[in-house]
Formats: sequence, structure tokens, C-alpha cells
Amino acid sequence: MTASPVPPTERAYQQQVLRAHEDLRSALDPARGTLGAVRAPVLESWVRSIASLAARGAAAVDPAVVDDDLEELRREHLFARVLPLLRDRLIDPAVSAGLVVALGDAGGRLLWVEGQRSMLSRAERMGFAPGVDWSERAMGTSAPALALSTSAAAQVVGAEHFVEAVHPWSCSAVPVLHPLTRQTLGVIDVTGGEEAVAPLVLPLLASAARAAEEELRSLLAEESAGRGGSGSDSTVPTASSPRSFPIVSARPAAEASPAARLLVLGRRTPLLVVGGEQVELSGRHAELLTLLHRAGDGLSGGEIAQDLHDSGAAEGTVRAELVRLRKVLAALPGPEASRPGLASRPYRLTGGITSDLHEAREAITRGDVDQVLASYRGALLPSSDAPAIRDLRERTAALVHQLLMDNGSWDQLWRYSQLPEAREGEDVLMAVLSLAPPDAPERAEAVVRLEELRGTGL
Repeated sequence: MTASPVPPTERAYQQQVLRAHEDLRSALDPARGTLGAVRAPVLESWVRSIASLAARGAAAVDPAVVDDDLEELRREHLFARVLPLLRDRLIDPAVSAGLVVALGDAGGRLLWVEGQRSMLSRAERMGFAPGVDWSERAMGTSAPALALSTSAAAQVVGAEHFVEAVHPWSCSAVPVLHPLTRQTLGVIDVTGGEEAVAPLVLPLLASAARAAEEELRSLLAEESAGRGGSGSDSTVPTASSPRSFPIVSARPAAEASPAARLLVLGRRTPLLVVGGEQVELSGRHAELLTLLHRAGDGLSGGEIAQDLHDSGAAEGTVRAELVRLRKVLAALPGPEASRPGLASRPYRLTGGITSDLHEAREAITRGDVDQVLASYRGALLPSSDAPAIRDLRERTAALVHQLLMDNGSWDQLWRYSQLPEAREGEDVLMAVLSLAPPDAPERAEAVVRLEELRGTGL
């Protein structure tokens, strides 16, 4: 087999690949006709795909996993632990660029598929949706299937896909390894047009995968230390297992519900709830806790200075603020073991802690509109001017708005319209009026508010 003399995105190569599909149907001889022009990893995947289809015969592909079963798969997969990191590093920027991002398990089943609504609708029409098996045995050659089969980064362009319905798409994917066992635990994929196989895409995916592995390593090490074990007993089922996803060991009872909860959404006075008691936080301490909780594996003093002051020169000021924060945490009510703490080198939070921001972002990832509305009470730290907080506030608000506009029922949209940031949203009120039943009492108020916004009210 010889490599193609032209890039896989070129029209000439794509035409050769289309002709190679015809030759593949008549013989599996790599020297036959145009088969030799197909890139070697792709042709090898075609051969495996045909062999798998032949071996399976009339047996049906595993059906898509949906509803509660899909939610269970998501909860139990290690990707659930690093979704905030992956969202910041990869998912949000890629979706904003018009791409679709998918996370799949070690067997090729897609667990999360994120993208703009129009792109998701197109992807769903070819079966690229959460809960669907996209392994070689089910869908033939694709980037996620090839990455899992070869344990290496992969790109599949247009007609290189085995299934004709996928020919309009291109995709890049990388496997993600369990940080302790080094077994493959899943795959990260970016799908779209030719921009999905641009030269910078694979390095971006590889960087996101490494960051996820490092965060998981830190999380698993902390849990192992809490159990007094080495952490080496973590296992990952193989792709042939009935449920091919890594099982997360149950946390000790003391870790089942974090001792502290950070409340920073829609509040001018942020709170830290510890042992049932509410402790008011200063704006700066709330900013620091938010950034450190989001970072997970920690931040350097210079990074925090950049996030808060847009200048690394403020690192001395940040160190003093962190000293004061450590004293505040040490004075929290309850036994020391139940309070969050602040470690250094890098600066990071210790002990159990969660936040309404984390809960809202997780609910956005799941598409759980009710939970988003329960957790998201308004803009993140609305009084903060810190660059990183401002950016996170705007991105979170945009994600909430998009989720509600794409998937919200009329009554969910009405609840959302009561938030300060949505009260002047004409598009939200128009959506309520278009979806609400004629006898809904909320329609009258929606009309009045819409007229006021348009300057036509009495």
C-alpha cells in the first residue's frame, strides 16, 4: 500500500476514495484498482469493518442507550469527573467555532455530543448522537472508531468514512488513557467540515486529553489517600465488556456529600455553607474560591494574578489575599476534617467542596433544563470585574441562554425570563408567546413586558 500523493482533503484524493469504495465491494485486494490510493490506516480500518460486518451477519448492532440508562453510563464514566475542564479547554471553543464535540467510552459508544443546535440536528440524522455505538463493528471507519482501534490519534476525511451517509463530514479524535492503568478509557472527537481536520485540531485534542488524564490522576490519588490505599486497584473494563466504561469506585461515606458548598450565582453577597451554617464571603475571597474550585489541580500565584488582575505583576498582592483566605477557611465552623482548606505549590483547595456554578455547568452538559434552572439563580458574581470571572460569567450565561432557547418548554422559558439577565430578552419572551397555550395566564404579562421593551407600551 502506498500513501496518497495528495492531502486527504483535496478533491482529487476524495474522488479516488469514492472509486475505492466501489473496488472494495468487489475484492479486498489492496493492489486492486484505486484501493492502493487510500491512506493505509483508513484502508486497514475498511478491511476490519467489512470483516466485523461479515462476522456479525444478521445480528443487529447494539441499540442506542437512552434516558436513565444513558444517564447511568455518564455518571459512572470517569469523563464525568473532568467535564468542567474539558468544557473550558475544548468543548466551549469548538462549539463556538461551529464544530461538534463528542466524548465516547472505550467501546465506542458516544456519551456526550455537544454542538450548536443546527449542527446537532444534522449529526443526529446520521446517527451521531448520545448513546449510539460508533465503533468499527457498528459504524465502520470514523475518527473515534479508528482512534480506539489503533490507540492513536486519528483523522478521517469525507469519503474515507466507511458509511456513505457520513461522507459529508470530517473528524479528528484522540484516545484518553486511564492515568493509573494506562488502559484506554474513552475517546474525544471533533466533527464538522474540513475545519475539523485542520492541522491544529489534533494537537488541541491531545492537549485536552493530557489535561484530563492529569486531573483524573490528581483526583484518584486524593481519593486513594483518603481510603488509605495505593490507588492501583482501579480497573477499566475492556471494550468487549457488556458495559465498556470505567467504573468509579464508590467514595467513602465522609465524601459522599461535600462538607462545604459555595454559592456564587446571582448573589451580590456570596456564601459558603458549612455544616448547615452560612458564612458570608468578601468578593475577593469568592473570586479566589471560584477560580481554585474550577481549576481542580491548582493554579500558580502568577496564574491567579493574571486571572484576577490581568497582570502577573500582582502576584505579591495575590499571595497576601490567599493568606487571608486560608485564615477564613481555618475559622469555619465544624471539625477541621470537614472544612475545606488551602494548599500551596500550586494553590489548590483541599477537602470536600462543591458549588452552585459547578452544578449548573454539569446540568448544562447533560442538557438538564430543570436542574439548570434550580442551580442557576443569575450571573456569576455580578459585582466582580476580575477578567477570568467576567469571562466565565459571560460564557456560562451564554450557555444557559442557548440551552433554554434550544430545549426549554414555555414554562421553563418563563422561569428563565424572571432572572435579571433575561428580563430584557425579547427572544425569550417571543419564545414564551409562541409555545405557551392560549389560556396560559403568563401570556398577558409576557405581552406587556414585550411592549415595554419595544417602547410601545402605555
